[in-house]
Amino acid sequence: MPPPADDGPPAEDGRRLRYRHRREELLQAATEHVVEQGLAHASLRRVAEGVGVSHAALLHHFGSREGLLAEIVERVLTRAFSAPGLHEGDPEGGPLRALWHHATAEPGERHVRLFLAITGQALYDDGLAATVRRSVRERSDLVAAGFAAAGADPATARSLGTLVLSTMRGLLLDRLVTGDTARVDAAFEGFVRGLEAAYPRRP
Repeated sequence: MPPPADDGPPAEDGRRLRYRHRREELLQAATEHVVEQGLAHASLRRVAEGVGVSHAALLHHFGSREGLLAEIVERVLTRAFSAPGLHEGDPEGGPLRALWHHATAEPGERHVRLFLAITGQALYDDGLAATVRRSVRERSDLVAAGFAAAGADPATARSLGTLVLSTMRGLLLDRLVTGDTARVDAAFEGFVRGLEAAYPRRP
């Protein structure tokens, strides 16, 4: 009986071929996996399995789990606390309401949920904490720039940037854990009205 025909090496998973030279697409896929599955599924092996690449491929592109999570944190924070056109012109209702709407609607709310989970883990992980600190500082500076444009002096603008992001994080955590959206949304609206009274937007 003749030997079985040699059909060559087994076909490679199409997803592995797709990501071989596309780091950005791999990061996007890894971010979506962690957003959907949560931190419990954020080990390199679970992420690799979820997006269809090898563990070695993730190590090649990101160096370590910490390296991958650092980039996911930056991406998630940017998406959670940004809104399209937020810094272009004057969104209806003001930029802070636009920011809140983005963070409490899909897909922004999924990114907020993961960011809050990562923030909690950062309390016990110095490397992750450094990444969170850097990302929070960058977002705080963007909010501070808005207050500076409204007439606040630099020191006050920096303080207000910190106040806004810290207040939003606390209220968003309350909203996600309790599900009491009406109460939390009303609290945020009261917070914004107080800021608007103190720092009215320029015409």
